[in-house]
Order: sequence, then C-alpha cells, then structure tokens
Amino acid sequence: PFKDMIEGMRMDLRKSRYNNFDELYLYCYYVAGTVGLMSVPIMGIAPESKASTESIYNAALALGIANQLTNILRDVGEE
Repeated sequence: PFKDMIEGMRMDLRKSRYNNFDELYLYCYYVAGTVGLMSVPIMGIAPESKASTESIYNAALALGIANQLTNILRDVGEE
C-alpha cells in the first residue's frame, strides 16, 4: 500500500479534476484507502475477533476511502 500511496501523491500533482466516479474512487484509494490498509498492522486485530483477516482489511480500505470522500465533500462548498 505504501507504493500505491506515493503513486496517489504523484496523481495529485498531475491532476486536479476527476471526470467520473471511477477516477475519483481510484484517487481515494491511492491517497486514503492505502492509509486504512497500512493502519491494520499498527492497530492490530483483537485475538478474540471472529472476523476474517480479509474482511478486516476490506473494512479498513472502505473506511479510508469513505474518509477521503467525506473530506472532498466538505471542501466542495469552500472552493
């Protein structure tokens, strides 16, 4: 995920407008979904958790993307 995050930063330098949701979603993955993925090993998984590792990483990815979309929506009115 770290290399993907760096690629997202490169995208951010080259592009300021995303023409469709797929492009926006990919940007959100690169700049924030990767942060969610990298946070799982730091926060850990509770030993008593019955969730699969895959579902935990999917949830972390979704949370990162949702946070980025929220940040973008919050800024829409200001720009």
